[in-house]
Amino acid sequence: MSSASLPRIAIVHDSLVTSGGAERVLAFMHEAFPSAPIYTAAYVPKDTFPEFRSATVVPLPWSGLVESERRLKALFPLWVVGFARLNLRAFDVILSSTTWGAKFVSHGPSVRHVCYCYAPTRLLWNPKAYNVARAPVGPLSRLVGLARGPLRALDVRAMRRIDQVATSCRNMARAIASCYGLAATVIHPPVRLSDYRVGTERGSFYLSVSRLIVHKRVDLAIEACRRLGRKLVVVGDGPDAARLRTLADGSVTVRGGIGDEALRRLYATCRALIFPSDEDYGLAPLEAQASGCPVIAYGAGGVLETVVEGQAGVFFREQSPLALVETILTFERMQFDPVAVRESVRRFDAERFKQELSSFVLSS
Repeated sequence: MSSASLPRIAIVHDSLVTSGGAERVLAFMHEAFPSAPIYTAAYVPKDTFPEFRSATVVPLPWSGLVESERRLKALFPLWVVGFARLNLRAFDVILSSTTWGAKFVSHGPSVRHVCYCYAPTRLLWNPKAYNVARAPVGPLSRLVGLARGPLRALDVRAMRRIDQVATSCRNMARAIASCYGLAATVIHPPVRLSDYRVGTERGSFYLSVSRLIVHKRVDLAIEACRRLGRKLVVVGDGPDAARLRTLADGSVTVRGGIGDEALRRLYATCRALIFPSDEDYGLAPLEAQASGCPVIAYGAGGVLETVVEGQAGVFFREQSPLALVETILTFERMQFDPVAVRESVRRFDAERFKQELSSFVLSS
């Protein structure tokens, strides 16, 4: 399709204030549609990926109030109103990249709205995933609890106005069908294999890569490695960082956020990635496997579609330190071929994602 015949596309993403999996996927969306502006609730360049510095990023009004993810979520109603008031009539297609906010974008009847929905809004549909005292929106979570029924109805109404929906995996397609009554096309988020190398020598330490939020259960990895006396390197930032540092001892290092090159070196030299979260999808296991690094994962959610058990990793079936300890010991009796581990994720390479996304967005 020539550039002259391409529709005018706008991308609307919840927020750009972290370096999480959704932001990584958005970077690949930007590659697929480099001329499309990105509208978002707030943009904090230092806290998200550098790829967006080459994009046209348009934050909503009031974005200057945001200096952290917690502040962003505490002001949640402002962003919903802001998305609903966006004037995007100049575009032919809107691609929303969303869990909680961008789905509310309004548009005229001639504008086609397609949505890449990572998951139903967790605070509305899966509140048990949060410890309320540490919920990322603080006291707002209690108010949401009081009005969960009407807010769910509003969420459903916003989703059902969308022309087509895609999502990350079969796991989330089932959740979208259950919550919204909608069928979603599965387009698996990618990993760019050429960015990663297979390490020739694996080290003795385990690795955890995650945003440090309570429902990611990084505490399980810390506790299991403490009990076993195994070295663990924890990479990531988030509101649970201070608590996790209090759990660490001499065998556990909480490094915080690091650059991509440093992270790739850790993937290439660690013994395995420990992934204890019940994750909607999870990009860290893909990145690890692209480096020939096997994965020790809680056997639920997206890893069931991205990790081949026995070939590229091993699962534990209960989110408890004891279950993870036993699985680490099982893992240490097994052998994994780094080349075979990498080959197992070739089906998730970035070019495949961009082709499938383009077909989804540009189909009539």
